[in-house]
Amino acid sequence: MDHAAEKFITKMAAILEVDPKDINLSTDFRNDVPYWDSLMGFSALIMIEEEFGIRLSVTEFMACKTLGDLFDKVKSIEK
Repeated sequence: MDHAAEKFITKMAAILEVDPKDINLSTDFRNDVPYWDSLMGFSALIMIEEEFGIRLSVTEFMACKTLGDLFDKVKSIEK
C-alpha cells in the first residue's frame, strides 16, 4: 500500500472509530463496520474535502462499496 492509501486508511479509521490495522482497502465500510451510520458518511465526505480538496456528491459516495472504491474515486478526481 502506498503512502497516500495508508494516510487515507488512517483518516478513515479515525472516522470509523477502529484501529487502522483492522481495516484495509477491501473493507466494505457500510457493512463491515457494525455501527456505521450517516454521520460517519458525512464525516468521510468532509475529510475528503479537507484532505484532498475534492467535493464528492452523495451519489458518488454511495456508489463506493469498499474503502478501495472510495480511495480510487478520490484519486481519479484528484488527477
